[in-house]
Amino acid sequence: MNTKTLGYSTMIVSAALMGCVGLFARNINTSGDVIAFTRMTVGAICILGLMFYQGKTSLIKATKITPTVIASGACLGLCLAAYVSSTQYTTLANAVFLIYTGPVFSTILAAIFLKEKISKLTASLLTAVFIGCLFIIGIINYSATSGLTVSLSFSKENFIGDMLGLASGVGYGLYLFFSRYRTDVSSDSRSFFNFLFGAVAIGVCFVVKPPSLADMNTSSWIWLISMGFFIGFGALTLLTIAAKHLKAAELACVSYLETVVGAGIGIAMFGESLTLLQSIGGILVIGGGMGEIVISMTKKRVALKNSQLEH
Repeated sequence: MNTKTLGYSTMIVSAALMGCVGLFARNINTSGDVIAFTRMTVGAICILGLMFYQGKTSLIKATKITPTVIASGACLGLCLAAYVSSTQYTTLANAVFLIYTGPVFSTILAAIFLKEKISKLTASLLTAVFIGCLFIIGIINYSATSGLTVSLSFSKENFIGDMLGLASGVGYGLYLFFSRYRTDVSSDSRSFFNFLFGAVAIGVCFVVKPPSLADMNTSSWIWLISMGFFIGFGALTLLTIAAKHLKAAELACVSYLETVVGAGIGIAMFGESLTLLQSIGGILVIGGGMGEIVISMTKKRVALKNSQLEH
């Protein structure tokens, strides 16, 4: 098996496991922040264990802790807490599609604060994702009697979950944005501090609103521990392996498999359904997000080719 095949294989399994977050969350009788805190803590412990085994703990000591390092980890933790909570209040498809608006928010933030120019193609992709969100949360709707309508009235059943899903997308975008400030940090150290500060951020929220474990029964504890192992340790370990053999853009492209798995689980196991417009919305979100990645990959290849021609 060549390195690319190994990278894609491990990343596919990792993304599939990540897509199972909603399945685990709905079988655990506690709030999303507790579930997210457990996952972040397990992630930090696993990364630390792997780095200790590989003799890389010196990288942690050598990393300079700056506000952006803390902010990226905190945003990742809060993003995950919002996402897990979203899966408990709306359809799994809505939750997973909405968190993947993150790369779009990151692009907008980069344009505002880093003065990066947005091309016409990128602007059209951002528009596609925006329209996709409106389809998913029901602002743009369709019925046989009324036709295509635009309304600010939301579904009472999914409103809280959809808003949490959007919040998770914003948090994911902030995480990606802040991560761009410290490209000098190694991937292992970055993962450790992301999980560490993510857990700390959720822990601070616990001070404001203490979590409740009153409804946690034996089944819930088994699901929670299993989630920590399979999605915390398993998916993380596979992602670490994949990261050694694939480029960041390639990893990002494959990660969109999570949306398909998440939506599929909701439909197959929980009897959820998507309207035609919601399905189109999901496709627009995925297409717009992946379009940004493909554009980035193309620009890097062109720049590399031009530099080689110059020399």
